[in-house]
Parts: sequence; C-alpha cells; structure tokens
Amino acid sequence: MKLTTLDYQPEFPEVDLTDNNASFLEVFLQNSTLVEATHPQAEQHQLLYGVAHSLVNDSKERFSEEAHYAGFTHGFTLYEIISSLVSPQPVQIEKATVITATTGLTWALHSSRLDKYLTDAYDEFTHQQVATAEVISNAASRYHPGLTHYAIMGAAIERQLELEARDLNKNIVQ
Repeated sequence: MKLTTLDYQPEFPEVDLTDNNASFLEVFLQNSTLVEATHPQAEQHQLLYGVAHSLVNDSKERFSEEAHYAGFTHGFTLYEIISSLVSPQPVQIEKATVITATTGLTWALHSSRLDKYLTDAYDEFTHQQVATAEVISNAASRYHPGLTHYAIMGAAIERQLELEARDLNKNIVQ
C-alpha cells in the first residue's frame, strides 16, 4: 500500500476524482470518526450542502423504508466530504442562487417525477464520475450494506445540485 495525500482538484465535480484522490478517499471514508468529524465542516464549506441536506431531511416520508433514506443521506454526506476535501476553495454561491438551484429538488421530492429525477442524476453520475461513484459505493457498503445504490443516488443528487448552482452562479456573474 502506498501512502498518499490529497491533490487539489478545483475542477471537481465537472471532472472525476483522480486515481490518487480516489485511493486516499477510499481509506479516509472508511473511518466513521473521520466522516462524523468532517461532515459539519463540509456543510459549512458550502452553503448549498446544508440547504440540500435540510430539504432531503424534510422529505423523509418519500422513502418507503428507513434504510433507503439512511443510505440516500449517507451518500449526500460522503459527496459533501469528498467535494470539500478536493476543492478547498469552493465556488462561492450566493443564497439566492442556492434557493433557485434547490427548487428542482424541492419540486421533485414533492411530485410524481421523483423517480425520473433520481434516475437521471444517478445515470449521469455513474457514467461521468466513475471513480467517485466507486469510492462512495465502497464507503457506503461499510455503513449500509446492500444499500449502496441509494448512497450513490444521494451523491448524484448532491452533485447535480452543485452543478446547477454553479451554472446559475456563472449566469448571474456574467
């Protein structure tokens, strides 16, 4: 086993994790103490993360089983940690942009289109972020065996929200 450190990836989440970062995070995210200690800082790192996580917490009843919800939110948590560790200088997203970007999630969580919204985000994430999806799957399997699909889906939604917020932010700044 090779000892490694994280490399700065300012282009994440548009670009997948490097092999080096995936290797590091694979080990890092297996440690529940590190995950619990790092998650609050990740949500402070990017306003979007806390808002999105709150929306999902408020729609817990949309999940048929408690375990599905737990896997889903664990994916949110893992993605937030990954993003904040590899992109320590986040794109500053204004509150108004965060609210606009999360409108799609709010709408999906309270409509019949939730399955399509989740499936589209999942498909895009697993095809464009292969290394990141694998890291999340492996980390989630320790905490939620058999529910890694839900963890990847949670991460995919968080990534989708971040990309949408960044796009809105660019349009506002221009």
